Amino acid sequence: MMIGRVASVDSLKLYSREWDSPSGAGRAPVVLVHGLGVSSRYMVPTAKLLAATHRVFAPDLPGFGLSGSPRRPYTIAEHARTLGTWMHQSGIVAPVLVGNSFGCQVIAELMVQRPGAAAALVLSAPTVESTRRSAVGESGRLLFDAPFESPSLVPIVIRDYIRAGPRTILFTLRTAIADRIEDKLPRVECPTLILRGSRDPLVSDAWIRRLAGSMRCGHSQRLNGAPHAVNFSAAPAFAAAILAFIETVHRDEHSACTPGVTSAGR
Repeated sequence: MMIGRVASVDSLKLYSREWDSPSGAGRAPVVLVHGLGVSSRYMVPTAKLLAATHRVFAPDLPGFGLSGSPRRPYTIAEHARTLGTWMHQSGIVAPVLVGNSFGCQVIAELMVQRPGAAAALVLSAPTVESTRRSAVGESGRLLFDAPFESPSLVPIVIRDYIRAGPRTILFTLRTAIADRIEDKLPRVECPTLILRGSRDPLVSDAWIRRLAGSMRCGHSQRLNGAPHAVNFSAAPAFAAAILAFIETVHRDEHSACTPGVTSAGR
């Protein structure tokens, strides 16, 4: 069952959705980090599947969802610092950090700030691809992605975008475009799975292979038939990929650090 919690981080309200699995004792907790404009609401389909075996946490970043809004929109570094502080205050130790899109950029920055913050990472559709650093282009590709997403995602996105407001969304988009995740991931030591849906127009196979190949423990994977928001529109395949990766890391750390490329159907 999902429980909504409110914490105070640097005097700012931070809302999170949490699932406490009966069989999660002794297993790494999972923290889900949402993308630009949206909230943890669109992480719920994946969270419910993971909660069968793991404790799951899905915070709303400052300025998004049900969290409080700072006086000015946060930079990626500020989002990462807030996320790390919230994890510490919540007693979340050695989690698997799972991000989608902009959430991957926040996670990468957190790992630079706090190298031991996570036991493993799963980065889904990590933005922004180095050859596509254009706000207009990214917005157009996001619109092109819409027909491939589940129709039930639309009202969630509209509601979350309205709540965030154009000022926060535009500032965050500009910040995301300028951010170079490819310079941060090579500094990450923990096992990392980087994946994309085969129908995702924002992120290419070449990009996730490049990112994974730059890391000591990087893997890349494609989910066949899935769009950009795999955590919502292809949640069963995404959750299965996460669980399989966690099991690999738990079973054999050496194999988890042998780079590989795989694909999986929906």
